[in-house]
Amino acid sequence: MKRTATPGRSFSLVQLALATGLALLLYSLPVCIQAQAGESLYARIGGQAVIEAIVADTIDQVAADPRLNQSFEGTNLKRIKRLLAEQICELAGGPCHYSGDTMRQVHAGHHISEAEFFGLVQIMRDAMLAHHVALSERNELLALLAPMKRDVVEHSAPAGSGGN
Repeated sequence: MKRTATPGRSFSLVQLALATGLALLLYSLPVCIQAQAGESLYARIGGQAVIEAIVADTIDQVAADPRLNQSFEGTNLKRIKRLLAEQICELAGGPCHYSGDTMRQVHAGHHISEAEFFGLVQIMRDAMLAHHVALSERNELLALLAPMKRDVVEHSAPAGSGGN
């Protein structure tokens, strides 16, 4: 009588292969985490040169976009680029110190809408992608910048509120 493999035996070989692969992955995971744990977001992004390139691309594109550029009219774009690069560098754990005013002070009276804010964010995402910043680092940086939205976007009073 010829013996054939039983479905149970085949399944256990698949389980063994998966378990071995999972064990290898879990074994190497602490090494990956340890390598990243010692590096700041600043380093993982690519340092000052990459931050400056992302900022330059972002500001240049926003300033050229008629849907987004109203708050950049008459401003010193070179100064804005320098300050935004300082801010990102500091937030990302780099050696910089942000020397500008608060976000509330900088954006007061510019009447920046949510659409303009999110337009800039999308352009910055695209710039980070173009400069080969990994998804996890893009998300980490955007998470650091996101709380600034409340100080940048101007919320107008609801229609018909009349202040009463």
